Amino acid sequence: MPGWVAAITFERSLRETMRGESRAAGPWTFRLKDTACPWQRTDLCVTLIIDRRDLLAGVGALLMAPLVCHAQPADKPRRIGFLSLETADSEGGQLAQKLIPEALKQRGYIEGGNLIIEWRWANGKAADLDELAAELVRSKVEIIVARTNAPIRAAMKATQTIPIVMLNANFPVEDGLVQSLARPGGNVTGTSYWVSTEIFGKHFQILKELAPRTDRIAALWNVNFAASPLNQAILAAHKRAAAQLGMTVHYFDVGQPEDIGAALNAIAASGIKAMFYQGDPMMRTRTAEIMAFLRDHRLASIAVIPTFAEAGGLAHFSPDGRDFYDRTASYVDRILKGARPSDLPVEEPTKFEFVINLKTAKAIGLTIPRSMLVRADRVIE
Repeated sequence: MPGWVAAITFERSLRETMRGESRAAGPWTFRLKDTACPWQRTDLCVTLIIDRRDLLAGVGALLMAPLVCHAQPADKPRRIGFLSLETADSEGGQLAQKLIPEALKQRGYIEGGNLIIEWRWANGKAADLDELAAELVRSKVEIIVARTNAPIRAAMKATQTIPIVMLNANFPVEDGLVQSLARPGGNVTGTSYWVSTEIFGKHFQILKELAPRTDRIAALWNVNFAASPLNQAILAAHKRAAAQLGMTVHYFDVGQPEDIGAALNAIAASGIKAMFYQGDPMMRTRTAEIMAFLRDHRLASIAVIPTFAEAGGLAHFSPDGRDFYDRTASYVDRILKGARPSDLPVEEPTKFEFVINLKTAKAIGLTIPRSMLVRADRVIE
């Protein structure tokens, strides 16, 4: 309907409605002239008497509209934060800096163009996480991507309003990071690395098959979180799974990256010839040192993290790392487009990979059964 026809229809309808009535709802009177009419009749007007509350509501809506429209100008880059316990130059740090921008680029976000990523690294020092998370809040990021549980908790402590996307959370429900996988609640969602402690039985079974004489297993243990109910449950799961295979797990405590050398020396002194490597972010700040130790002391080893076998370990059984980064980018994209974290279920790993490093096996004097090589998704030769 043409605008001038609508105006005349409105004028007639209003006059018919108000004819013979007295409406003194408030002191404001407006004269709306119809200047859009093709006959240029500027004398045609309608007198409206409007209630104060209606006027204020309408004016308020008009005033708010520009705020919504200009809250994120089209030419202003989006800004997200990334928080990790690792170092920027660690294997995991380099992988994150490569794969996160790549996955976001596929969704139209170009780092250095329409996207700014504020990278924060704790360099293995858990005590620094709270301040790093607070820095991200002060820098006014729209989302915080936090990798593993300690950085996630630091981000949750720093903000209850900025969306937090978990990357590689371990047992997020049991650790109190979300209410449930289906309905995370609050401002947190993302990907879960492990959701059941029973998975550790698989790692010990593989290690036993790779090195049948194994009866004792060494494990580096981050004492900063050892007392938590979740870590106590993990310890119990380790011991239960190992006992079923006639093995015992021995823990060597590490409080900061500088303690790793002493812990490795203690393992060497113990005579233990196998290691279960959980890939704690603090340990990953010393990957080269740990790999050299495993090679020099001829230890069989298995890890729960991807890339361990590529780095020189004997084997790893883990979720597909690249898939996690892609799904993390999907969360970021949806939230930047208006989705609420509480409406996005936590996603569990769907792709797992079993990798054997045959070169490492030969170097430490192990002969890998053909049945294991056939079962492996990849064999590094």
